[in-house]
Amino acid sequence: MPMFFMSYARVPAPRHRDASQDPNRLVFQFFDELCADVARHADVPLDEAGFVERPGTSSEHAINALFDCRVFVPLYSKRYFSNPQCGRQWTAVTDGATQGVRPNILPVLWTPYSPTALPQRVKDQYPDEPEGIGEAAEDYARQGLHRLLDQRLDLAERSDPEDEQAATRVAQVTDWLARRIVDLAARVPRPSDVSGGRNPVRPMTLAGLDDAFADPPFASPLYVTVLAPTETQLPVGRDDVLYGPTVADWRPYGPAVGPLVDQMKATARNLGFEPTVVPFHKIQAELHSTQLPTAPWIVVVDPWALENTQMAYQAREFDRVRRPWTAVLSTLSGDDAQTKEQSDRLRGLLAAHFPRFLSEGRAGEQEAVRGLAGADVFTRWFSELAVATKIRYLRYIHSQLSRSGGVVRGDPESGPDLPRRPDGGRDDGSSSDGRRVEGRP
Repeated sequence: MPMFFMSYARVPAPRHRDASQDPNRLVFQFFDELCADVARHADVPLDEAGFVERPGTSSEHAINALFDCRVFVPLYSKRYFSNPQCGRQWTAVTDGATQGVRPNILPVLWTPYSPTALPQRVKDQYPDEPEGIGEAAEDYARQGLHRLLDQRLDLAERSDPEDEQAATRVAQVTDWLARRIVDLAARVPRPSDVSGGRNPVRPMTLAGLDDAFADPPFASPLYVTVLAPTETQLPVGRDDVLYGPTVADWRPYGPAVGPLVDQMKATARNLGFEPTVVPFHKIQAELHSTQLPTAPWIVVVDPWALENTQMAYQAREFDRVRRPWTAVLSTLSGDDAQTKEQSDRLRGLLAAHFPRFLSEGRAGEQEAVRGLAGADVFTRWFSELAVATKIRYLRYIHSQLSRSGGVVRGDPESGPDLPRRPDGGRDDGSSSDGRRVEGRP
């Protein structure tokens, strides 16, 4: 259980470089030195002082460290505030996702960053200038810690006589931060003290959390329909542990992940959408209408729901009409014993009810229809299809307005509201604009 969790924006390392050329090496070097100082001041073992996610660290280990920490230490930089994973970590520690224990926050000025440029939710969390260390504090406030570490490294490699001075500046700032961490940690109860010794239920991924730094100028509408039974609509013999009184309570990937509706809403908002969960019958008319649709539309299916007559009809109808601005995702959790046991039969139901989406969709879309085994892969494909249906939706509107003589300004395949598609799209695991979706392996 670490006293502090260091949050940083990882810089992708070019291939075929040795560890000495890792672009994140100064982060890890600073972390090691800070850990040593914290352990010394707090009189705790080194492995209890702090945590930083290094390449190869398991997601479960990182999430547990984040939720157990008593001080959250973000390294402020332009890259940090444009990184969705960093934004989700911020949400986790500020919005109560840590089971009632909110760690204190100690920002570190990694590179110079103006207070006026901070995202709205971070406005009151600008790094303090260290006290009592003279010029080192001024250099840190003006240049940022990354620059001080870099200067120390450059001087050491050249055996410059100023090396000692540079090292002293870094040591003074690091020690001041360590003492602040120890002081702030003492003010936060341990998670085990709050939970009464019970193991808290934690998400397996941060993908369902909002990016605290995202501040889109507008949100695009997105309709989501969930075809899943409630606990009173289950087929005979189906366990009700993953269901509840409403569709919003459905947890196909287990209680630890939580309701899928909440996860989809958070993911959609992080992508710049304003999602609306709507019953199928309320917008069914859009499938047949000659009027322009009001939003792209994703239907999410629990294959067990296809044993329900009404939901089976809605699935077949959605597939029969198959409009360009629609998509289908299905869940087929590999951790649910009943679903795993009945997987062949459930896949058969999906194939029987969505033949057009399976035969006409691209490879990734077909995979989404056949059933997604885990929460991470579901979030990945939900993100992919939300963006893809938006692009097709705007293309469809553009084509309809063009045919009717309507005035359309600009190219609907690019601009501030859409990613660019220079190659017309691919089926190789890339997103619709040629970039890989954040979180995709």
